[in-house]
Amino acid sequence: MSYEIPGALRPTVGRLLDPATHDELLRSSVRLARLAFRSGAASVFLYDRRRDELVFEASSGAGEDRLLGVSVPCDQGIVGWVWNTGETIIAHDLRRDPRFNREFAESTGFVPNEIMAGPLDLDGESIGVLEVLDPRLDGYGDTAAIELLTEITRQSSAALSLLVAARSLGPGLRAQQESDPLRRLDAALGRRDGKGRQAADALVTALAELLGERG
Repeated sequence: MSYEIPGALRPTVGRLLDPATHDELLRSSVRLARLAFRSGAASVFLYDRRRDELVFEASSGAGEDRLLGVSVPCDQGIVGWVWNTGETIIAHDLRRDPRFNREFAESTGFVPNEIMAGPLDLDGESIGVLEVLDPRLDGYGDTAAIELLTEITRQSSAALSLLVAARSLGPGLRAQQESDPLRRLDAALGRRDGKGRQAADALVTALAELLGERG
């Protein structure tokens, strides 16, 4: 059974296939993590299988404009530990924590004292890590804070998976749209003026009459 998308909903469906839509959703979930814990910064890392690295995909707070696209080896830092163990963690004293990569933190311009981090996964497959720097946990307690972070990681996982899917579908969908005869006709009509415009209008009128007769 086929289902035709109503015309009024087609722009919305187009947005669902637009990576920018899911990119904003992912950034929103990162901002939520930062605001919920009143932290200095929060970031989502996406696993790049080809490079075997974790890449800053979205960030909010200190250094957010500089971090996008920066990569971290999967075996380094708190983020690497979370990626490899699949466990959510609150690291309270980073000065004494051997897992903390202080050199990398200094390169970002933000050296935290505490880090919360949780794995992002979809259907049991790890896809990234959510990290919150210098969270304020007064009023939460570790258990409640981890529960809240877990809920935010679920939202971030969904947003990240949709973003990756939209990016992978994007080129093919754009090519399909560009090859659609009606879209090519519409583009051609938009480029015509004067006599060309009149001829194009006559063509459209003839097509409309033909379709009306067949209908």
